[in-house]
Amino acid sequence: MALGLADDTRATSAGGTPSRSRAWLLPLGAALLLGVFLPLAYAALSGNLGIPHNDTWAFGRSAQEFARTGHLPMFNWNMMGLAGQVVLVWPVGASLAAQSVVVAGLAVAGLAACFDVLCGAFGPEGRRRAAVGTLVVALWPGFALLSTSFMTDVPAFAAVAGTLALGRRALDGASGRWLAASCAVGLWGATVREQVLAAPAAVLAVALFRARYRADRERGHRRPVFTVAQVLGAGVLILAALGVFELWRRGIPGGGAPDFTVRTVTAEFVAVALVQGLLTVALAVSPVVLAVVRPRAWGRRAWTAGAVTLGAGLLAAWDKGAFLGNYVGHDGAYSAATASGRPLLLGNVWWAVLGWLACVSAALLVGHVVQRVGERGWGLGVRPEILLFAVVTVLGTVLEVGQGRDIYDRYLLPLAIPALVVLLTGPLPTSRRFGAAALASAVSAGLVVVTGATLVANAFAFDATVWRTATRLVDSGQADAAHVEAGLVWDGYHSPAAMADHPDRSVGVDMFGALRYLPNHSPCFVVSPSSRAAAGWRLVSVQHYKTYGLAGDARVYVYRVEGSQGCQ
Repeated sequence: MALGLADDTRATSAGGTPSRSRAWLLPLGAALLLGVFLPLAYAALSGNLGIPHNDTWAFGRSAQEFARTGHLPMFNWNMMGLAGQVVLVWPVGASLAAQSVVVAGLAVAGLAACFDVLCGAFGPEGRRRAAVGTLVVALWPGFALLSTSFMTDVPAFAAVAGTLALGRRALDGASGRWLAASCAVGLWGATVREQVLAAPAAVLAVALFRARYRADRERGHRRPVFTVAQVLGAGVLILAALGVFELWRRGIPGGGAPDFTVRTVTAEFVAVALVQGLLTVALAVSPVVLAVVRPRAWGRRAWTAGAVTLGAGLLAAWDKGAFLGNYVGHDGAYSAATASGRPLLLGNVWWAVLGWLACVSAALLVGHVVQRVGERGWGLGVRPEILLFAVVTVLGTVLEVGQGRDIYDRYLLPLAIPALVVLLTGPLPTSRRFGAAALASAVSAGLVVVTGATLVANAFAFDATVWRTATRLVDSGQADAAHVEAGLVWDGYHSPAAMADHPDRSVGVDMFGALRYLPNHSPCFVVSPSSRAAAGWRLVSVQHYKTYGLAGDARVYVYRVEGSQGCQ
């Protein structure tokens, strides 16, 4: 990372056209390859492309039903709009594999739009910086998993990046057409996940409050940028459309969120969640942070802010863990969707080092922002719509946490864009090709890449093993799919009513009984990573899989539940 940024600095320091005009193609190509194409091929070859992952048991099931019947069922498992994504895949929505491929296409579009946004922020000579920044986004731990499944995170990210990319053209060229296109993409994104609304809101706010006239050097006169009526009209149309959409969506049976997603709000809960969110973003952008931030030039306020952040990060990491979790976890991605027992990945020392890295990166990032405020004011010297998008998104996240709602690491993916803009805008410090900053950045990049690759390989290996094992039980005729307990994804996908509330809230067994994934049914078989059998379970078989895809040895256990009704 540091080497690429150093090359960009040297190439443009003399002014004019960069001497290595196509050097940006390498990191941009690497972003597409590592973030989308290789994971997509791996998913296809390992049998993961055609099975649901994490929440896609509900999202993909909704899309399948919509493609087959024209009706959009929900399963009490979504906290976002979702409908826009389901409608997009309607022609091919009956196939889970096709759904995943469409999301991979959106990942490509999202990374391309991210590159465009960063190019606009850095100017015509900053394409290599933009490409390196896009690579950092693609290497976000979990991005490769999200880009190959029917989750809403990548489509939402693509909508945010697309809105900001089109919005820049609208603002710079005073173009009503570009503004309409930006708002349209943002509106579609908000029907996938409501938080996307921060992007068109930021673009419209800048268009509204920007000076109404600009200098036209060629003609020697001034012309209007946007009229207040144009901007307000666009805003009213978006709000009206979203209002109609929400009224429709909330009227769909099963359109709510699971009841366990709201926590008791305490000061500790809020503080820990916000610090973990900062650490999650800081880990992802740490290669750039370590490459460009130079605290020796900081003032007292920046040092104080950095020290407080470091202390808060270390305290949170020591007490509750460094990261928000869901995808970045020591026992694998979305491990809470199954019983405990999945193996520890990479070892405790690895995760301790990641936690330290995230804390140091967060301290440097916050100190850098505070220093920039002192030098360039609250605008930070970056494009206002990007800054405003970041502010609105952070405030929205704080509001969600303040309401007691869980937030996960993948929710914060769009914040990588403004973080990279703040880090890479303006002159970059010159450094030796093999200096301390370059070495620290390279080590950080290696840690992030290995962590992300491990999460992908482990998730694909475990998910495929569980799905194939449960499928073999069904194919053997020993039980139907609704009577096999194999974790959240299998249970939810095959449950007749999914998360529909049952009059008797005690119905169900095993680890997911309280969530009522299998109302009215008791399982005949349990497929679990845990070697501990519950009362009445008899071990039938042990299935082995490679912990890291190509190496390692882990196990999945198959138990027969004695006394179950309706089993062969």
